[in-house]
Amino acid sequence: MVQARDGGPGPLRPLSDAFEPEDVPLLEACCAQLEGKTERQKNPHPKGSLARAAWVCARLGGWTGYYGKPGPIVMLEGWLEFQAMKRGAKLMIPGGDL
Repeated sequence: MVQARDGGPGPLRPLSDAFEPEDVPLLEACCAQLEGKTERQKNPHPKGSLARAAWVCARLGGWTGYYGKPGPIVMLEGWLEFQAMKRGAKLMIPGGDL
């Protein structure tokens, strides 16, 4: 996940490598809520990339965008938070189609 987290060398991996297509609306809603006012607190990655989703997970895990890169524990906590949000959103939608 280093490449996704860093946006590192090489082509960007697609979001579909780790997320379902129905996760996109929730990821984008989270991204909009998590972006701050400064450039360092804005998601620099293109929509549809795994790097963008990794940024969202990092922010959900408590990373501020300052003081270095998020580590594996922060990434895991953010991913688990996203999964909890996804389960909650499914409860709110009739039929659970999210």
